[in-house]
Amino acid sequence: MKLIRTAIFTILLGGVSLFASTDSRAGEVKMTIVKIETGQGVKIWTPESITAKKGDTVTLTLVNKLDAEHGYEIDAVKVKEVVGPQKTTTVTFKADKAGIFPIKCQLHPPHVAGQLVVLP
Repeated sequence: MKLIRTAIFTILLGGVSLFASTDSRAGEVKMTIVKIETGQGVKIWTPESITAKKGDTVTLTLVNKLDAEHGYEIDAVKVKEVVGPQKTTTVTFKADKAGIFPIKCQLHPPHVAGQLVVLP
């Protein structure tokens, strides 16, 4: 049974990778971030990490594949969104300071979070 769940999770992640894409041009980062539930029942935004350079304009398309609303917050750049069930929204921000900043679901703090890495 565990092998089947692992196989299903691997297939799901393979499918997610079709959505989790990056388009990076000079001064611009565009990514699609997808909210999924793993085979172990863990809810995550994937990919978990975002990398940009200081000064970049970052546009994220947030796709919630689950049947409940979920939050997406990067406090350092004033992003705080709630994405409805089976909905998509877009956020844009300027990566105006270098550092590593936490990403979390402000509605469900125990959910697995990620980080925004802004390079100098």
